Amino acid sequence: MFAAFCMLVVAGRVIGTGTAELRAARGYEAAGQHHEAAIAYGNAIRMYLPASPLGARASEALLRLADRATTNQEPDEARFCLEELRSGWIAVRSLWQPGGSWIAEAERRMLPLMLGDGSGAWPDPTLSQSAREDVVRQVLAARDDPHLGWVVLMGLGYVLWLGGAAGAIWRGIPADDHAPVRYKTVFSFAGLSVGGYVLWLLALARA
Repeated sequence: MFAAFCMLVVAGRVIGTGTAELRAARGYEAAGQHHEAAIAYGNAIRMYLPASPLGARASEALLRLADRATTNQEPDEARFCLEELRSGWIAVRSLWQPGGSWIAEAERRMLPLMLGDGSGAWPDPTLSQSAREDVVRQVLAARDDPHLGWVVLMGLGYVLWLGGAAGAIWRGIPADDHAPVRYKTVFSFAGLSVGGYVLWLLALARA
């Protein structure tokens, strides 16, 4: 029951925050604030939940903004939109990597933009075109993936944190106002909650 409660809390927060970010992004886009819209769409992707349509809708919008920037000859803005798309999905990887097709599409479109930046000295302009492409591909492929063991512990810590708090309320505080508070039960579950919170923080830092 505690695990189900924690999952509902997480899902509700993620969906609510993601929906708010998507709504804000559309408002920015309608107002012509395209850079701010790209940031908000990237934030919506980061509010990932399996089977939620928010990520796909935000991804489509970022590709649309990238196309707009390219048409308007704004390569830096186009690259920014694509980087938001790519980094948004990479940020939500855990035991698996969701949004693989969106990442691949972003990297496909980023490659010519990164190679065509005449103002930069990277990749080394003295290299051949194929060698420069290899350098960019290697950088894009090098991802600092999280340690799966710490990711699992992070999830466990979160469940214990919220589950302990819920247990202290449901089991330690009686529904009858005249019944005494079960302090031993409250402190036991509170200790479990604090331990889960510490575990979550530790795993979050190490993952």
